[in-house]
Amino acid sequence: MEPVKYVDRLNEKYRSLGFPAYEWTIHRDAPISTLQKPLSECCVSILTTSGAPRKQDPGFDPNARNDLRIDAFSPDTPSDSFDINDNYYDHRSVVEDINCQFPIERLRELAADGTIGQSAPRHWSGFMGRIYKRSAIVAKAKEFAVSLQQDKVDLLIVVPACPLDHQTAGLVARTVEDTGITTVTVSTGRDLSAQVLAPRTAFVNFPMGNAFGRPGDVDQQRRILMDALSLASQASTAGELTDLPYDWGSKIAVHYRETTRKFQLKK
Repeated sequence: MEPVKYVDRLNEKYRSLGFPAYEWTIHRDAPISTLQKPLSECCVSILTTSGAPRKQDPGFDPNARNDLRIDAFSPDTPSDSFDINDNYYDHRSVVEDINCQFPIERLRELAADGTIGQSAPRHWSGFMGRIYKRSAIVAKAKEFAVSLQQDKVDLLIVVPACPLDHQTAGLVARTVEDTGITTVTVSTGRDLSAQVLAPRTAFVNFPMGNAFGRPGDVDQQRRILMDALSLASQASTAGELTDLPYDWGSKIAVHYRETTRKFQLKK
């Protein structure tokens, strides 16, 4: 099945609302920092942009714009401890099983069986919604990278959830990689990831909100996570984008929150 052409669809969406063409961030090259140790010795952290706070914490603004909030979680946080506050993607699957987009349990399992050295002291949720201030993204990503360094993270998995998150996630990955930490982005928007050009990207031709598969499908979630980790450990070409061999099995629905010009101007 052909990947959804999100760039074309979003450009048409803006045009239909009377806006000029969106100015995407487009890179021709990427930074790269290769892993210096085997996965079995690596400390691995995850960043999700899926709007996932813990239930006891204040919620994210589900219509967030230019929100640079980022929350940290212990790696042993139960997967049913999260809410989902994000109107920019269809999050029904994530509500049912957060591992579809934030595979915190799958990573714990890989740490327990020795596939990775350890799950990092902190995992992260943030950079969600529509962030138009790109210099602010990079500045916040530099602060974020310091936290990763404090946790002695070797590898960061970045998982965008909505279309514009893919641009944000790519900018964050590029910034973190520049500090010497290896990153891998798990994308469901191929054209979005190709133009922002994160250091390395695993593309899964699934709906947004299902980067690691369907709710409850532990085997598939684990396979996709392993594919991403393998790409991180083996890819030596800056900007490499690998198409993973999975088929959703039906037409991929596209979710758009903005329906009017008035709504879009609230930013």
